[in-house]
Amino acid sequence: MVSTLLTSDSPTTIAIVGAGFSGSLVAAHLLKIATRPLIIKLIERSQEIGKGIAYGTQTMGHLLNVSAGKMSAFPDDPTHLLRWLNYNQDALVPFLASNFNASSFIPRRVFGLYIQSILEEAEATASSNVRLERVIDEVVAVETIEKRAVVSLRSGKIFEADKIILAVGNAPSSISEFEQDDQPYLDNAWSIDALEGLDRDAPVLLIGTGLTMVDMIVSLNERKHRGKIYAVSRRGVFPLTHQSAKVYPAFLTPETAPNTVRLLFQRIRREVETATLQGYDWRAVIDSLRPITQQIWQQLPRLEQKRMLRHAAPYWDVHRHRIAPEIGEIVQNFLASGQLETFAGRIRDYEVSGDRVAVTIQPRKTNGKKVLEVSRVLSCTGINIDYRRSQQSLIKNLRHQGLIRPNELGLGLDTTAEGILLDQKGHPSHLLYTLGTPRKGDLWETIAVPELRGQAQALAETILQSLPLRIRAITPLFRDSQKEIKTTTVAFSTLLFRQFFDPESSTYTYTYLIADSQSKEAVLVDTVLEQVDRDLQVLEDLGLTLRYCLENHIHADHITGAGKLRQQTGCQVIVPQNATAKSANHSLADGETLKVGTIQIEAISTPGHTNSHLAYLINKTHLLTGDALLIRGCGRTDFQSGDAGTLYDTVTQRLFTLPEEILVYPAHDYQGRTVSTIGEEKRLNPRLSDRSREQFITLMNHLGLSYPKKMDQALPANEYCGDFISEIDQSEKEDLAIAANREKIEQSLSTNTEIYDDYFAMYI
Repeated sequence: MVSTLLTSDSPTTIAIVGAGFSGSLVAAHLLKIATRPLIIKLIERSQEIGKGIAYGTQTMGHLLNVSAGKMSAFPDDPTHLLRWLNYNQDALVPFLASNFNASSFIPRRVFGLYIQSILEEAEATASSNVRLERVIDEVVAVETIEKRAVVSLRSGKIFEADKIILAVGNAPSSISEFEQDDQPYLDNAWSIDALEGLDRDAPVLLIGTGLTMVDMIVSLNERKHRGKIYAVSRRGVFPLTHQSAKVYPAFLTPETAPNTVRLLFQRIRREVETATLQGYDWRAVIDSLRPITQQIWQQLPRLEQKRMLRHAAPYWDVHRHRIAPEIGEIVQNFLASGQLETFAGRIRDYEVSGDRVAVTIQPRKTNGKKVLEVSRVLSCTGINIDYRRSQQSLIKNLRHQGLIRPNELGLGLDTTAEGILLDQKGHPSHLLYTLGTPRKGDLWETIAVPELRGQAQALAETILQSLPLRIRAITPLFRDSQKEIKTTTVAFSTLLFRQFFDPESSTYTYTYLIADSQSKEAVLVDTVLEQVDRDLQVLEDLGLTLRYCLENHIHADHITGAGKLRQQTGCQVIVPQNATAKSANHSLADGETLKVGTIQIEAISTPGHTNSHLAYLINKTHLLTGDALLIRGCGRTDFQSGDAGTLYDTVTQRLFTLPEEILVYPAHDYQGRTVSTIGEEKRLNPRLSDRSREQFITLMNHLGLSYPKKMDQALPANEYCGDFISEIDQSEKEDLAIAANREKIEQSLSTNTEIYDDYFAMYI
């Protein structure tokens, strides 16, 4: 419960320690959703913001361990990465195969560029009072002073922060107990110069046989290494490959999952045997556990979690965290040729002799020993998650002050369910947050993109909601010479605003939630039938009551969810005045205002895309433009009584005359962009900027766009607000309106000589 009000105009400062995937994504979400004065300091000790260790690699053979279709940075937009790849395909020719698709395993280097692109887009479209500062430095200490913190950097600089996010990612583990500074043959595989000066014929020892070892094999392969490669780990198992497999139905729930590791693994093995007999691959069985893995881990007793770490974790990891088939083939070729040899055992000693080092290995379950002579020993033991012993400066500093509590299993730090760090006494911090690797003890599965992207979005929202309300005084009612102010009043915004994405509809539709955080009344704008369950869940999660479903216009590209939501919640469906909808509760005319708690939604008539179209201006700050104005584009005008000249007048005379700082939220976007401003579109929209009315009409009349895929189903359904339509009514609409429109469109298709064919043709 927020109990503090701020009247100062000074911005809140949020420090994000680490600018890899998780840190950059939290920063991007903060930039996208923050409307209050905010400074985001994104701090990274390496030279590149946005990549981290994993995606900063220069080795093109280092591929993602998950196919591109599953690697979107946004949980509500699963095709975002694929659209970005397609949009930038020409620029990515040196890095990307021309025939890539959702099943492709793209280079990690390309994914790093994707992260940087997301951050840049979020920065470019952020509110004018929200600022991102990139800081190339290392945080070494934090000192708390009342409700704030003083952050010290290795460079000697200091600054104050209101919130600190530890997005420290995957710090490399130390090499071994035998590591010393004066042993040049020892290095860490994560080091940039790990292979510097290594002769191609020199024998190499890799400590660890997990994903980091696989990376080193790929790097050595690209260097055309000819020398012997040894790899040793306690169990000698290494990651298995991905393989296309049909989806296996869920066979466990958190309630039915065994609460011991032995019984759990026995249950999984039995299911694999059953699935195999039915023609399924074992991978599909493991993947079916993904949605409940965190819950299964959390309900295991502490003793069983320790057994998991001691006995079963390596076997789980190699089956769960798989590698690209192309990478698996490289490893298998090294094994088949004998150039790569793996051992299960422990390292017992090092003995230097000239430019070689003799490494003594004790094979697993024996008292014997094996001596290997190598020129280089590289640690591939993965990431350091034992914060009880971490020597990282910041972690030592926080641990010494009791500001963090390392997990007793040696798996990161203890946190609340929201990612708030617990101090040494178990109390939630008002200052420190984390995500990803440090939460492994609490969540187990926490370092892959699907988990990280969800945590990043939720954490940004949690932090912004935790900030004190910032208020400003209303202008005095009147003044006189005796009393400066007769009346003083304060006000603060209760607007709750959310943007949701529908990847299934043919036009990548945005749905918007507007609510009053005090009255808990809510409005949904441009709902999609397939996403009704999602919308209902969000309303339940936030404790909101749905009052209205609004439509910008009668859509031709998707069926509205308004009718179904009305059945489920009793809300009212509201459409533009003069729309052809037959079962709406009410229609809005130009200039009418809808009130939801203290939130005001003003209807602005914006015809042109269709003859009956509204934009919605929320609290004079957020403008939902529907299809009238898109980010760097506009809606088409070749059906539903659309008119190019009318649309030009609408945008230039009604929308572009609004204050330039107003945020623009469109109904659709293909490029992953979520918000713009009136000022940006006036300057940068290529369809409208620097075009006369006649030029715009010529352009719009020669687009030659294809027939909307869902128009035959969408228009009749939406005229009844998405409710059931009889076959007679549907047929009648098809014959009269839709068939006529289709004929008009198909007859007008021609080669377009002026269209911006990079993405405009995709807009409805």
